[in-house]
Amino acid sequence: MIFLIITIVFSMGISFLCSLSEACLLSLSMADLAVLSEKKPRAGQLLKQMKEAVQKPIAAILIVNNFSNIIGAAVSGVIFSGLFGNKWIGLFSFFFSLAVIQWAEYLPKTLGVLHNRPLAGIIAGPLAYMVRILSPLVFMLERINRPFLRGAKYRSTTDALNEITLLARYASVNKLISREQVDIVSRSIKLSQSRVQDIMVGRDEIKFLSTAMTMAEALIEAHIHHHTRYVLVRDGNMDEIVGYVNVKDIVSALQINPTDPSLKGIARPVLTVSAVLLVPALLKELTRGYQHMAVVRNDQARTVGLVTLEDVVEAIVGDLEDEYDVMPSHVIPISEIRFLAGGGVSLATLRAKTKFDLPELPTNLNDWLCSLYQNLPPIEHAIPFLDLMFIVRKIRRSKIHEVMVEKRHQTKPPAMPG
Repeated sequence: MIFLIITIVFSMGISFLCSLSEACLLSLSMADLAVLSEKKPRAGQLLKQMKEAVQKPIAAILIVNNFSNIIGAAVSGVIFSGLFGNKWIGLFSFFFSLAVIQWAEYLPKTLGVLHNRPLAGIIAGPLAYMVRILSPLVFMLERINRPFLRGAKYRSTTDALNEITLLARYASVNKLISREQVDIVSRSIKLSQSRVQDIMVGRDEIKFLSTAMTMAEALIEAHIHHHTRYVLVRDGNMDEIVGYVNVKDIVSALQINPTDPSLKGIARPVLTVSAVLLVPALLKELTRGYQHMAVVRNDQARTVGLVTLEDVVEAIVGDLEDEYDVMPSHVIPISEIRFLAGGGVSLATLRAKTKFDLPELPTNLNDWLCSLYQNLPPIEHAIPFLDLMFIVRKIRRSKIHEVMVEKRHQTKPPAMPG
């Protein structure tokens, strides 16, 4: 009788530990592994490896668990039959199965899920040894099941990034953080895998100053585009970067030495980075060197773009706009045939206020004029359209901010003699 009890307890004890380990391992998230790695680095590393190839520990657990249940049931059945005969063997099998469900399946798996973090540090070592000891059988099971698992992929550590995003959304649903904070978390996750070429300003959009410019010309150029820093190039060649110039330094140079100022003399060194550099590495370079911008080059050492600290911040928190980024939408009458219009005004509004014959397009004045000119027109450039003339008055940040709209006088044909 004692041997029967020992057999049942031993069998269910092993099955209990196997079910506990299985539930604990499968329920561990990347966040759980991160917490465990801080407290127990060795256990965290072992579990991380097992999660990346989870089929191996699961196979080892199932081998031990099933052998324990099968052998335990067979041996205890033989002992029970020898003690009480075959008359009650059916009833014994029924209660044995109930005990297995309760003590070897339901309870340990529930405990494994509920207490996975504290249990993980305990099971990591024994589970790793069990996988190593049973590696021949595990390998055999992998080979047998490979045709059925073709194309299937196990979760990798990259899922940790998705998990962070999901946790942020869950926190937002439960009013723990705001929607804006969720967006910041999501953008930060994407940014960790982004490269400089994904956020940079392209070569054609770079506003630069040339060493061929006078200081006054440079100041006018800076006033037009309203940036605080400009790349300085040699004689207009974008591939020959001298450095960068701060607008404050231009003003100071004109005040201190107005007779012989030099852009090259006030230029500061500018950081140069590769287009394929990861954005987190770029941020580290910018902050370490107290830089606000970097010139982006390709493998042929050609300038392909420009990236600023503001570009990195915008990639995390969204667009940052100042007073020069918001285009005005005013329409001011000068006379019956002349109006001063902001670049942000819609064509529908401009048509309604001026009574001019304008196209019915769902766009603003800036976008429409740029499409007519097929580029950004220069200041004071006149763009004709039917009997109208659009004269560009102001440009800010590569956008038309103000336009003079006027109707051209139609010359009447001479009257025919009667």
